[in-house]
Amino acid sequence: MQRMMNKLKHNAALPLSLMIAMAMTGCNETGTSPLGGGEDDHDHEHGSSAHPGRLVIASRDGAGDQLYVFDLEEGALLPGSLALDNAPSGLYTSPGKRFVLAPQRAANQVQIVDGGLYYHDDHVDEVSPRFTGTLSGPAPTHYRVHGEQAALFYDGDAGSAIMAEVELLTDESLENAGSVASQTLASAHHGVAEPRGDVLLATFRTAASGLPEKVDIYHQHNDHYHQEGTVSLDCPGLHGAGSNEDYSVFGCSDGILIVHQDGETFTAQHVDNATIGLSGSERIGSFDSHHEMAHFVGYAGDRIFIVHPDDGDVEELDWTEGAAVSLDTHSLDPHGEHLVLLDDAGDLRIFDTADWSEHAHLEDAIDPASAAPPATGHGSRVSMTVAGEPAHVFMSNAGNQSIVVVHLEEGSVEGALPLSFPPAALAWVGLDGEHEEHAHEDEEDHDHEHDHDH
Repeated sequence: MQRMMNKLKHNAALPLSLMIAMAMTGCNETGTSPLGGGEDDHDHEHGSSAHPGRLVIASRDGAGDQLYVFDLEEGALLPGSLALDNAPSGLYTSPGKRFVLAPQRAANQVQIVDGGLYYHDDHVDEVSPRFTGTLSGPAPTHYRVHGEQAALFYDGDAGSAIMAEVELLTDESLENAGSVASQTLASAHHGVAEPRGDVLLATFRTAASGLPEKVDIYHQHNDHYHQEGTVSLDCPGLHGAGSNEDYSVFGCSDGILIVHQDGETFTAQHVDNATIGLSGSERIGSFDSHHEMAHFVGYAGDRIFIVHPDDGDVEELDWTEGAAVSLDTHSLDPHGEHLVLLDDAGDLRIFDTADWSEHAHLEDAIDPASAAPPATGHGSRVSMTVAGEPAHVFMSNAGNQSIVVVHLEEGSVEGALPLSFPPAALAWVGLDGEHEEHAHEDEEDHDHEHDHDH
């Protein structure tokens, strides 16, 4: 099978300490003490260069409620662990990449972990990871990031007449375990919300049960929202959503709903399943999206579709190359430049989103026999996160108690990070690069001004 479709680029190697850690086995001990283990967990260490970040890792051991943190610069697990109140249903990174949210749906709460890396003036602060607080609400489920905002959707409880809720989150609000704005909706349902600056698109269900079929338009007023309309077209059985700068998309039982924003005006178009090429019970029920990516990636089981919102065109991505495999998990990189797909045979495929050509194909990137089934009995066997600069793919390998590391640009397996426990969910925290980019732009502006004056 062809391993490379395009000429691969080469970036800087991983830190030497990380490469050494990959060659080691069983060298890290973990416990139940607070992470860091130093005399002062909040002592600051200053550095002038960027930090490759940290992995926050949930354990499959016992109740599955322990979080461990692997520091990619140190090339080792930080001592100790963080004990969650309950096993998380997933781990999600904040828009600015500093925090991790650990939703516990059955307990009606989301615990927040500060990854401990952030810019402070002209340097990077490194502190011990810690809990910053808890968000509370009925059945937290879908979490959607768009740019510098995130929307957390609470499904509510129809049986107890507790309505669905939405909280708008940013890294600044999460520092104090709070939200920028929140809104209680008019019905309880399994839904989703898309944050779009001062506007929020949130689902609504008119039926007594089932999935929602409408999208309401809310405008932010200080710490809450006012409903200011409803998208003109319905989306029956709505599940799954995504957003970029100009559009939001929603998955419907009969197709997809594409909503275009032009200032305060929203228009909609519907693309039916027959036009997409779906039949019977097939439907697109989830999306990958990025605020700077022009297209959307829609998932209908093992079939993957590229949605072009400008003209409503949808084309299928032939990602399997004829192989009899199923999709295990998928992710975009932080810049929306690559789509990463892992199949159930352990092959990893990387696509360039600029033209949807195959960037790399890594056969046997992970041994499927060593990948443990999900604790919930459904979903992906492997947890995957894509992060870092240069970008790396990190995949959980529960059977071997390790994290497989892939260099995304080079399309090659770097090695494995040894753990002393079987990993479950993963999330990357670190520096999002915005600070350095802005600082560089400021320096350039200053230099240009200087040259012009003299």
